[in-house]
Amino acid sequence: MVSIKIECGCGQRYAFEVEPVEGRMASPVACPSCGADGTAAANASIASQPTASTPEVARTSPTLRLTQAAAPPVPAGVKVDANTLGLVGREAAEIQARAKISWGDSQEEVVKYLMLQGFEATEATEVVKVFYAERLAALRVKGIKKIVFGGALMCVPVAAYLFFAQYRIFPIKLMGIAVGIGLWGCWLLLNGAIMLAAPKMESGDVAE
Repeated sequence: MVSIKIECGCGQRYAFEVEPVEGRMASPVACPSCGADGTAAANASIASQPTASTPEVARTSPTLRLTQAAAPPVPAGVKVDANTLGLVGREAAEIQARAKISWGDSQEEVVKYLMLQGFEATEATEVVKVFYAERLAALRVKGIKKIVFGGALMCVPVAAYLFFAQYRIFPIKLMGIAVGIGLWGCWLLLNGAIMLAAPKMESGDVAE
């Protein structure tokens, strides 16, 4: 079984496991949110999975270089094209690369994937840098939102205490709820601070 992770153009992310047939999806797959066809992206993900015939990547310098492994003989009468090699179009490859960045894959791995899809090393590196910068920006925005919202929630137990003290009543259940909300606010504030200070530590979905 192969684990597939896809990010649709509408922003929806979904994942599933599949048993490839001849290195491709056995049936079409669609986005659960907007219904857009995700078969091309799924095939790209399958093609990126390590196999015995996948080109090896040797890094002798900061620039990634591909060393082609010996290709097995092609049976007579078999047509060799982009589909049989597991290649996808540029648009599908970029969609898959953006999804990999969103799921927390390293820049090196995503550059490697784009190079396997026919991108030049320099071009693949630049594309990945743009996607990675977009992800870091999204994480920072989300971190700021968490800090603001968490700070507001931390004020709830203080406000509740002052309110109850004014009337000289302290209902235990209500104060317990207020304290719980305050603790949740502390967690949000801490999590948001981590996103701002070290966004590279975050992985996975960054959507609200």
